[in-house]
Amino acid sequence: MESVMLTARVIWDSDHYLAKVDQLPLEGVGESVEAAQNQLIQTMRSWIEENDGTDTLEELLADAGFPGVAEETELQLEFVD
Repeated sequence: MESVMLTARVIWDSDHYLAKVDQLPLEGVGESVEAAQNQLIQTMRSWIEENDGTDTLEELLADAGFPGVAEETELQLEFVD
């Protein structure tokens, strides 16, 4: 099975932590790094579920720089510093 690695980062944003996927408009916020990461994971799961089984998911990923993603492709999220 093919997989695609999506990169996410957590930053301090004024009064909370903000976790964002580099290539996609997905983010999570929290009062700790872990809370922001968990929120982003939930946001990403919801986003995938909403778009899974449609051409929309493949189109959004292609626009983000991941062409050729198929329905069977596994999406992985990696948090980096």
